[in-house]
Amino acid sequence: MDTEPLQSIDVAIVGAGVAGATTARALARWRLNVVVLEAGNDVACGATRANSGIVHAGYDPLPGTLKARFNAAGSKLFPQWADELGFSYVRNGSLVLAERNRGGVLSQLKERGEKNGVKGLEVIDRARALALEPHLGDGVAAALYAPTGGIVCPFQLTIAAMGNAM
Repeated sequence: MDTEPLQSIDVAIVGAGVAGATTARALARWRLNVVVLEAGNDVACGATRANSGIVHAGYDPLPGTLKARFNAAGSKLFPQWADELGFSYVRNGSLVLAERNRGGVLSQLKERGEKNGVKGLEVIDRARALALEPHLGDGVAAALYAPTGGIVCPFQLTIAAMGNAM
């Protein structure tokens, strides 16, 4: 029989995916007893394993929502995290494409992103979009260019963040 007293737990994180691992990493800076609970047999076994790896710039969520706040702020953190933790990250920008007569939607997304604090958003014409992505279909007339969009390997990120938290 184990006679050691149970350790008190200050914070329990449910899920060892990207959100759980990065939360555990942030909390590791404090004098807290943190436990991460995961149903799978390793990190990144839940929703993270199906993550597309896109680091969204933050133009899509409705302004004033927590999603808008954390999406834009999280995107800004990725270069620092990649440097500190050593996972692969590319800030390659992203394009939201529009067909003819749909440019108004791009302007709305640009305005939304600016309200969310996203810098550098531009509505660009077909010629500029083709310069960035030469394989666009014929129907593309314009695009919203978000230079702060990027890509990451969600497995590398999660493993690095959890390892650093431990």
